[in-house]
Amino acid sequence: MPEELPVFVPATGIHTLKALADALDIGWLGMGAFTQEFEQKIGAYLELQGRHVVTTNTGTSALHLALVAAGVKAGDEVIVPSFNFVADMQAITALGATPVFCDISLPDLAADVDRIEELITDRTRAIMPLHFAGIPADLDAIYQLATERGVRVIEDATHAFGTRYRGKRIGSFGDLTCFSFDAVKIITAIDGGAVVCNTGEELGTLQRTRLLGIDKDTTERYKNQRAWDYDVLEQGYRYHMTNINASIGLSQLARIDGFISTRQAICRLYNEAFSQLPGITVPATDFEDVSPFIYVVRVRADWRMDLIAHLGSRGVATGIHFLPAHRFTFYANAPRGPLPVTDRVVEEVVTLPLHSHMPRENAERVIDGITEFVHRRQHRLAA
Repeated sequence: MPEELPVFVPATGIHTLKALADALDIGWLGMGAFTQEFEQKIGAYLELQGRHVVTTNTGTSALHLALVAAGVKAGDEVIVPSFNFVADMQAITALGATPVFCDISLPDLAADVDRIEELITDRTRAIMPLHFAGIPADLDAIYQLATERGVRVIEDATHAFGTRYRGKRIGSFGDLTCFSFDAVKIITAIDGGAVVCNTGEELGTLQRTRLLGIDKDTTERYKNQRAWDYDVLEQGYRYHMTNINASIGLSQLARIDGFISTRQAICRLYNEAFSQLPGITVPATDFEDVSPFIYVVRVRADWRMDLIAHLGSRGVATGIHFLPAHRFTFYANAPRGPLPVTDRVVEEVVTLPLHSHMPRENAERVIDGITEFVHRRQHRLAA
């Protein structure tokens, strides 16, 4: 058995180790000056104008705080694709609101705008689309619908840090946008997230609610100090990002262009190899403007588990993004529209290894394994 080729490999190295050592040497381990610097450099990278960044300890925290900033409360509804990680739904239900599951569209596997429109009611407060695998959803149509119906948009861009839509970086425009910097994302802070918002009022809400509703602590902690005279203005949470995590994030952000370009190259190699294979459907993009977090193919449903086993026998790990939320016990009774595309796609998706600076020979192991499997199946069907 060859050495296993994992689905995810974080791109840490001497730069990340040095950043961590420097942060530890300063001795201020909580939220501090590095946190503020990370927020500022995220803003510069995203090319923000008049928008604000607030970092958090996880991507899920970012989603939760964005819902708070959008005014989502108990009894409200948030429309979200079932084809997503459960973090979105947990953030919604944590506020006493209800996730309403919409279907996805082909080929982008993003929320179907026509299905969203059918689900909007007087209780709908927000739409939460996912940019699956870094490929952007139809934001023109989503924002037009949101404007017409008077609802907020919270973009789940946890897969899409660095992706562009019509020439602009995701997060540089629109309503509220959430990112993740967890251990397997394109850049990692070991764990972390961020919310991008438009107004000073939302910025204040996000800064207070990420740190227990305290009014002054963000300003002082950005100086590596504490506020000893403060007020608590609202319900808050312990969701802030530490100096340690931010220092790692800064080291990663400095290298992001190389991370993205090398991932794009592997994705194009995969697309070229798999696009002519029967039973395999590749992502419908050339990856020119896509910052690819994962690479996912769709495989004939009756082949999928055998393909996963075949690749496993060759030391190639795989994943499944995602198990549909509407099939989980906790969300069994959640409202939903028809989900035929979701129910089909979740039986077909397979996530393949994709790493920053991934050696070509590793990608060729994946390609050889899938090509061999498909050719064997074709031979069997022809026999």
